[in-house]
Amino acid sequence: MQKRSSPDTEETPRKRGRPVQMDQETREGIVLDAVAELLGTCRLEDVSMAAIARKSGMSKRTLYTIFASREELLGATFARIGQTIFRPLEPGDEALSLEDRLDKLLTVNHMPQFEQAPLELLRAVVAEAPIYPGVAMQFDAEGRGALIRYLAAEIAQAAGAGEIVLDGMSSKDAAELLADMVMGNALHHLLTPLEPKPCDLSEEKRLRRKRAVSIFLNGLRPRG
Repeated sequence: MQKRSSPDTEETPRKRGRPVQMDQETREGIVLDAVAELLGTCRLEDVSMAAIARKSGMSKRTLYTIFASREELLGATFARIGQTIFRPLEPGDEALSLEDRLDKLLTVNHMPQFEQAPLELLRAVVAEAPIYPGVAMQFDAEGRGALIRYLAAEIAQAAGAGEIVLDGMSSKDAAELLADMVMGNALHHLLTPLEPKPCDLSEEKRLRRKRAVSIFLNGLRPRG
């Protein structure tokens, strides 16, 4: 006599049919999330297509249908990271003073997965630059490059409104000067990895940013 299953133990029949298909944008987002997470925990050289495929739950074959190469994939990841770290001003920010507008543009929006290893990531990108120049160029263009573009546009607008006088200097040159004043020299930190760093630099960075913007604008204010 066949034993009947009770309602509590009876298995739910598995639905048949094709698995749900993700669109290209969704798959791309999953892959980029996986790369960003790997970059926060692994060395750049260990972020291989195989590792990315495992992390994203996709096959390498599928990965290559989304991104043609590791270089293209890392470039897209750095582009998205850059868009998160540095952002343009939002609607309504035009009501802020020029000093506050520049300060807001120069404020780094931190990503938690990179809190502990931003210099290590930069060091790895520099090391791979001769082999993967496209990755390094994308990293620069979407990171510091994006910041320079935002600052240059704001400085040009301020100069046109008579808030500052560039005196023959281009808005891009002025933007690079201000960014260097605020960000400091990364080369020193790259060359001194064993030098102890303070645990919390947020207040120190905020004060440096404020002072740099003030000194920068004092040098460009109209005289007389």
